[in-house]
Amino acid sequence: MKTISDIMVSNVFSVNNTDDVYQARMLFKEKGIRHLPVLNSENGEFIGILTQRSLLNHAFNIVEKFGLNGLQRREQRTQVQDIMDINCDVASPQMGLVEAATLFTAKKHSCLPIVENNRLQGIVTSVDFVKLALYLLEK
Repeated sequence: MKTISDIMVSNVFSVNNTDDVYQARMLFKEKGIRHLPVLNSENGEFIGILTQRSLLNHAFNIVEKFGLNGLQRREQRTQVQDIMDINCDVASPQMGLVEAATLFTAKKHSCLPIVENNRLQGIVTSVDFVKLALYLLEK
């Protein structure tokens, strides 16, 4: 194992930028995931990431302003592109594991989308690095 492609998950759940936040929240809940890459609904290119943290912050703001009863309705009116992070670091499938791990620790990332030619190839999370460490420790 030498590159990020050796540990990335390639069967990744994603959302489109024009999907509503309620759909994204349901996907987080149903799949038990914490990160959703966001794709451009027109051309399928990777354009950002939606994290469970940003979704929760958005939900807390809605509940604080409008109460719990307004949460679902407001989420259905809000597009993913309105709360996603567009300034996220990405890696190419050829990035070395040491370089990726350094990026994770230096910037305290919890995930790193793997992108090539603006197309999502996969994702690596901090859990994937823990699994790699466990594998190497058990060898």
